[in-house]
Amino acid sequence: MQASATFPQEDPFALLLEDHAKQWELCGWLEKIADGLPNDVPRDLCALAAHSLRTDMPRHHREEEEGLFPLLIARAEDGDLADEIIAKLSEEHASDEGFAEELVDILEGLERGEPADNPDMLGYMLRGFFENYRRHIHWENTVLIPLARRRLTAADVREMLERMLRLRATVF
Repeated sequence: MQASATFPQEDPFALLLEDHAKQWELCGWLEKIADGLPNDVPRDLCALAAHSLRTDMPRHHREEEEGLFPLLIARAEDGDLADEIIAKLSEEHASDEGFAEELVDILEGLERGEPADNPDMLGYMLRGFFENYRRHIHWENTVLIPLARRRLTAADVREMLERMLRLRATVF
């Protein structure tokens, strides 16, 4: 079934890709924070990163989980492996959000000027998070979104946009 279509007012795929670009920027902030440990921590980036991890990332994950994933599963064809792809991405979302909760508390402390209890461990944690998250973003951009563009109908894309906009209207 050929389906790729966009909604005239907004393209939900463009919204997802815009979020991915912001998440890539978040990873850059986390890298600069890790590079600055222990004595040259950019406190402004700690604030930006903590906010993004607390609000933007979970909202984006909900948009994918509730807006894109169910529609893609419904339209997937044999051989797409959509169930497996989506199960893996959902697992990564849950893991990333759990990890992010830990990082937010630490980043907020750094923002206030508190020293890291164990700078080496924190650097390791930050690097583990942003390296994994960059891989996740790249995979969604190169595998998930192209698959969704091929499979979703124009009506699906409109429904995806509506779901995403409803979620964007809620405060996380």
